[in-house]
Amino acid sequence: MIISNANKQVACEKHRTLLELIYTFGNKVMLMKQLYEYAQVIGVAKNYSTFCNSVKELINADILRKESFNAFKRKSQLQMLIIRKYGIRFVEGKTDSYSVASVKKAHGNERILISIFKNQYILNKIIPRIQKASMKVTLGAITELLERDQSTVLYNKNQGLSALLKMRNRATLQKHLDMSSIDQDIEKLQKIKRRMEEGLKKGSKASEWKGRGRLRPSEKSSVNRVGNVTGRNRDLSKEEKIDNYTLDTMLAFNAYIAQIRADQSQIKITALVFDIHNRSDIYKIATQIACMFHMFDRYFKDKFELKVGIVSIDEFASNHLKTQAESAAIDFVSKERKGTRLSNLLESWRVKTTMQEQIKVRFVDYNITNEFLDGVKHANLIRR
Repeated sequence: MIISNANKQVACEKHRTLLELIYTFGNKVMLMKQLYEYAQVIGVAKNYSTFCNSVKELINADILRKESFNAFKRKSQLQMLIIRKYGIRFVEGKTDSYSVASVKKAHGNERILISIFKNQYILNKIIPRIQKASMKVTLGAITELLERDQSTVLYNKNQGLSALLKMRNRATLQKHLDMSSIDQDIEKLQKIKRRMEEGLKKGSKASEWKGRGRLRPSEKSSVNRVGNVTGRNRDLSKEEKIDNYTLDTMLAFNAYIAQIRADQSQIKITALVFDIHNRSDIYKIATQIACMFHMFDRYFKDKFELKVGIVSIDEFASNHLKTQAESAAIDFVSKERKGTRLSNLLESWRVKTTMQEQIKVRFVDYNITNEFLDGVKHANLIRR
């Protein structure tokens, strides 16, 4: 059955808030269960039945599609909602569907897992702060608080330049920033962006040869160049990795700024590292913390405090990482115990003991396994 654009437009207008929630907080993808939590707290769904009817209308109008969600080799009854092209076009205010890209059917779980972690942070941390301030919870109130926090949680990969420009222009941070270092990284990220755009243009031009045989070698390389721009960090030395670490690198590793605030004369930074694939070990974690520390050390003239939350899928995974971090480091020659593994790894990444006093690391979890991946135990939505 073909749905007319007029009917699609009516459905979008009627359920605009639901679409904007999925688009803004889930990067066009969100678990139905999390969307229901938003709908309840914001007040666009009086009850479970009303919410389900709204989602059904959007699915029947070809605005949303629904797919099952399974991850970490666990079955789930949960459904994830993906915005189709017309819905994306509606939210972005585009005149036709050719102006927007569709969200392809997932071959992996990364996009939805990132969405789950980000939305658990917003639901667990940001919304309670709004409620505590006796403010009405709206999509605008949530995004405004994230903006005030200088948070990058809503940023996607390759959007570090935009985040850095906002940081540079933030009035409350001006006197604390080392503008020369900030500008160097802005220039660096602008060059990368230009290279990526050139690669995309050449790739688009090469696609005109579709149906005329294989691409020439030069054309193939131009298509692949975009992926290689961000992949080069793998070949860098430890020193080069430290010096080249930027907000783009953070985002590429699912690490985010949760908050930057100027508390009297001191800068306090909170960062989050989402272990979405449950594969991190303490070496990877220490590498991220160290590179992050050095990046902020370049950006800020004054001494700062860095709090890092390592967020795992469940308590077992979190405790496993914490045990690794706090286990004793043993000198291979003398066999003596010399501090913790985390401390020793940070020092090997040029974060001296005195610098480590500025860093606080917490190992936490969002209870992803029990909340979303317990299969038969949990229904798709929690009725309240």
